Amino acid sequence: MITMDTDLTHLLYFIVYQVFPYVVITVWLVGSFIRFLTHPYTVKSQSSELLGGKKEINWGARFFHVGVIGLLFGHLFGLFVPKQFLLDFGITPQMTQVLEIIAGGACAVLCLIGITLMIHRRITNPRIRKTSRPRDWLVLVVVGAVLIMGATSVVNAALYDKSGEGLLDFVNWAIALVTLQPDAYTHLIDAATPQKIHIFIGLCVFLIVPFTRLIHIWSGYASPIYLMRNMQKMRMNGAPMGSDHPLDRPVRTGERELE
Repeated sequence: MITMDTDLTHLLYFIVYQVFPYVVITVWLVGSFIRFLTHPYTVKSQSSELLGGKKEINWGARFFHVGVIGLLFGHLFGLFVPKQFLLDFGITPQMTQVLEIIAGGACAVLCLIGITLMIHRRITNPRIRKTSRPRDWLVLVVVGAVLIMGATSVVNAALYDKSGEGLLDFVNWAIALVTLQPDAYTHLIDAATPQKIHIFIGLCVFLIVPFTRLIHIWSGYASPIYLMRNMQKMRMNGAPMGSDHPLDRPVRTGERELE
């Protein structure tokens, strides 16, 4: 017999883990595209390095970005590689679990160190604190929350899911979403609570991308295109083409040479 509580639970899961992911993807892609068209020069990290705290931002950004790159590829591998494909190579769910705990835990620690340094810098530096906007704090809070819940999920999995079978719930959910299955949310109903909270906050991270400095992640995706751009010929101080002026040579956009 299905009770009202069960119906409400399924409705909540349907909204959060079935509808919300598609809303997030739409806002992320369409919002980013609109911002690029309407405010192209804001598609950047908007660095505050010149305001001070250079040492903290240098180390914080390095730790954070190295950790994030590791976590990104780890999540893609963990969520979208089917179980049978891994089993064909002799990789069991338990082995995947160990990899998540070791590699994912290490990357999470790097990210947490990095974002802690950046938060400390933003709080303790008067100039940076004064120029910080609400959306700057929103980024730090949301990203910090998703990292904390991710680390909590790793600990929870290490303590209560020795077999690694719990990971299959998230793999099945992700693949069901990609293949447009209408019952994708059902895979998470019995999943561990820390992981479900981690997924929800993780979706929120992508939701705020078009409206915050997180928009600069697209710059990273576009790096290969930037490296393959055509050569340009630049001149300075009115030096004629074909002269012996040191800058009368092909250079890439953004490359400079001082006299």
